[in-house]
This record gives sequence, structure tokens and C-alpha cells, in this order.
Amino acid sequence: MERYLINLIAETVNQGESVETRWKPSWGWIYKMSDYHHVANLVYYKIMWSDDVHVLKWKERFETRYRDAMRLQERNRILRGQLEAELEKREIHAFLAGESLILEYYQRPEMRTPEPIELLVQKKKYDSARRLLVSMGFEEILDKQGKRTGLFARIPDQKIRLYDELPFTGKKIKAWFHELPVELPKEEGYDYIHCMNEETMYIYLVCRLADRFARGQMEIRDMVDLWLFLSREGSQLKWKEIKEELESLELDTFGEYIVKLAGKWFGNMYFHEDNDMLNDIQTYIISKGEHGRRESGDVLPLITSVVDSYHRDLKKEEKKRIRQWRFPSIDYMEVSFPRLKKWPMFLPFCWIIRLMRNRKYTKKREAETQESGE
Repeated sequence: MERYLINLIAETVNQGESVETRWKPSWGWIYKMSDYHHVANLVYYKIMWSDDVHVLKWKERFETRYRDAMRLQERNRILRGQLEAELEKREIHAFLAGESLILEYYQRPEMRTPEPIELLVQKKKYDSARRLLVSMGFEEILDKQGKRTGLFARIPDQKIRLYDELPFTGKKIKAWFHELPVELPKEEGYDYIHCMNEETMYIYLVCRLADRFARGQMEIRDMVDLWLFLSREGSQLKWKEIKEELESLELDTFGEYIVKLAGKWFGNMYFHEDNDMLNDIQTYIISKGEHGRRESGDVLPLITSVVDSYHRDLKKEEKKRIRQWRFPSIDYMEVSFPRLKKWPMFLPFCWIIRLMRNRKYTKKREAETQESGE
């Protein structure tokens, strides 16, 4: 099922034709997993014209994610232009990081599920940038203790993360990016808005993936980002310089394996000698850190340094994810059990039926796998 989902995404980003399968995939599982990894809008491209009765039950939900992405990406495009103009006017050295860097590599902006705009400003101008966001109608979200978080929100659904340094965990990585944004080249036509060259951007992407990987937050959307960047820029990059920098950051092994996995997922490549390790990394990413942590630690030592810090949060998130998976909301359940719209009080019984069906389906798949192996 995981392979089928990845193939759907690969066909979308590579603009390939769909391959028919002999078995019927569970579209409920595909929707929930693709939504969990923020790629449901990409899957929609492969099913928008489908009249398969099994697909139709979930098609509206995929379409909703696609339309949400289309609407918010357009709003964010306008917002980024406004931010750059205001930052330039107020003489605040700044750099738009995160999604803003990778979006141009997507064929259409709505192909990427939006995330908060990441804005990096020089330390001494942080308060000025904060006041700017407030003047634009944003309000800072406070944590449970009432402390500032650096995350700003504006109704209805726009968000900005404001940084005075990039939020990396590793000390060497923090030091490598310490002088940003001032040391970066300037965007054409600007004196205070900065940009990255392709080599620096690749190193930034690998560092960002490594940090998310170590925290158990890396997802399929991140792998799509990497693949699309490499598809356009890979042949022109100065790989010798990049390799030296990644070695100094102790990310050379991770960088090698993550590129190979991207090639395996989206480029139809096969690396026989690394297949077992790539499968472990795939399991770790798909489960968002729930499985394969020990094996993945051999690829990325950074994992060890963040385990203690995030152990409790990961366990808490894991329990929450399992609970949500086993006991979905009534809106989700109504697709498979339409009668819940009329009799919502039967939701617990429907949960039990769903769990029994899933158990039966899993046993059937295991039996089929064993038979094919024999």
C-alpha cells in the first residue's frame, strides 16, 4: 500500500501515466496516509477524472485538500510580495526560508500543501520585524505558559514563523548558518532581501531534512521537495564543494542515503547494495519516527543528540496518532458508514466494525504475501 501511494505521487510529479493494479487499494488508508504526509492534493491529480466507485467515496476529501492548497498558496504568494516590500522599506535584512525556497520547483504552487511562511531576520531587527507583522494584522501565538512562540497568525488561515536564527538542532549546523541572512547574496532589485545560490540551497535542504528526520517529523512532502530540486539543479551543482561541506557537518552519509531514497521513490532507480538500509529509512519516514529509529541512527548521528529532548513529546504524539488512527472523527467515519449521519450515537460500534475489518484485511494481505513468497 505504501509503495502504491508513493507511485501515485511519483506519477504526478514526473507527469507519468497511471499503472493499473490487479488488487483494489484501500482508498480510506491512502487518503489518511497522504493527508498525514501532506500530499493528498498531489494524489488528487491522479484521481480527479476517476469514476471508480471505491475512489468516489473519498474523492471529495482529496479535492478539498487540493482546493485548500490552491486558495492558500495564492494568498501566501501575495503576502510574500507584501512582506518583501515592507521589509525593504524598513531596512530589515531578511530571508524567506522553508517553503518559499522550494515552491518555484513545483509545476504549480497548489501541488504543494502550504505550510507557515518562514521569515529569517537579523537579530537586532527582530523586534522591528515583529512590530511589522503586528501592523499587518498578525497576532503572535503564545504557548501554554503565555510565552511568545515566534509563530504569527492572521485570520482566516495565514501563518508566519519569525526567526532570528534558523531553528537547527545540531551545533555545527547552527554555526554554519550563523551569519544569515546578512552574508547571503541580495535578491535582484533589493538591498535588504537576500537569497541563496544553488549549492547553499542544497546544503540548507539537506540540513533541514536532517533536522526533521532526527525529530521524527520528516514526511513524503519533504522527499518531493528534494526530488524536484535535484531534477532541475542536480546536473549543475558543484558536488565536490557540497560533499566537503556536508562532511564537515557530519551529514554526508545522511545526504547520500536520502538522495538514493528519493531516486528509488520517484526516479525508478534501484540500489541493490543499499536496499535494506533504504527500506529502514523508508519505514522511519512513513511512520514519522515511530519505527526504525535505531537503524536510522546509523545514517544520521544527529538522531542521538535529539532523542532525549524529544522522547517524551514523540511518545505523546505517537499515542495521539494511534488513537486518531483507531478512532477517527465522525466526519471521517461517515464516508464508510453513511448511516452515522442519521444515527451518530452508533459511532463506537462503527469503530469496532472498522477495527475488525482492518484486522481481517491485514491478515489477508499477510497470507497473500506468504503465498507469493512460497
